[in-house]
Amino acid sequence: MKIDRAKKHVHQALKQLMEALDAGKSEKITAYLRAMAKFHRYSIGNIILISIQKPDAQHVAGYRTWRKLGRYVRRGEKGIAIMAPIVRKTEVVKDDIKEEDIVVAFKTVYVFDISQTKGKSLPDFAHVQGHPRQYMDRLKEFIANRGIKLKYSNLFGSVEGLSGGGVIVIRQNLEPAEQFSVMVHELAHEILHHGQSIPVRKTAREVEAEATAFVVCQAVGLDSNTSSSDYIQLYDGNKETLIESLERVQKTAMEIIEAITAQEQRPEKTMITAEPPVAEAA
Repeated sequence: MKIDRAKKHVHQALKQLMEALDAGKSEKITAYLRAMAKFHRYSIGNIILISIQKPDAQHVAGYRTWRKLGRYVRRGEKGIAIMAPIVRKTEVVKDDIKEEDIVVAFKTVYVFDISQTKGKSLPDFAHVQGHPRQYMDRLKEFIANRGIKLKYSNLFGSVEGLSGGGVIVIRQNLEPAEQFSVMVHELAHEILHHGQSIPVRKTAREVEAEATAFVVCQAVGLDSNTSSSDYIQLYDGNKETLIESLERVQKTAMEIIEAITAQEQRPEKTMITAEPPVAEAA
């Protein structure tokens, strides 16, 4: 892809993403958030207990929560044991003064993974569509050339990828288009968020990574539909958050696009600068 064409593409893709963010949450992400609000957030200790007992667990909830979501635990399924706090208030007398004391104990309760249930489907994100073709191998080569290790694993819950500063981990068995998108997202984290000038807010970091993935996916002909805008809004990101990071996103996306389309470019390279017109879309 020629430099001028790539710059124009980045400009148009970011403008498109801004418009999607400005339009508000899609029906899919609204339904997803509504469903996810019913799931309990487990402590690190309980996450470890769950992963030991069922390493492939994705969405975990108690029997009653699954009923509220329109799903039922299959007969004969073995529950996953976790620890639940029990808080009791008691009165104690100190120096003839009654004081309220709080006692915390723990009991074993059982939860079940979605794979142990049946019934109504849970709302899900939109997914990237298409096939990355030769660009997948080129992306992997670019990652390796930067000294970043690429691994595949059964990640806990709904996590699809992780960036560990020199290591990218991707969930196994993702569809090619999703795998490509997640890989670019985590690569953006590696480039942008493991050095100096790292945005403090997680929202800003996730917006930068996903916006980069959106632009690169568009460049290789993948259809991101509402998946990127949904993801950004899941982290409370919006058009204004993206505008604040425009230059960083443009520079990172251009670097990746140049690398994976090198055979389609002219030999000479020119310095890439941020496109001022994109900011005018605000």
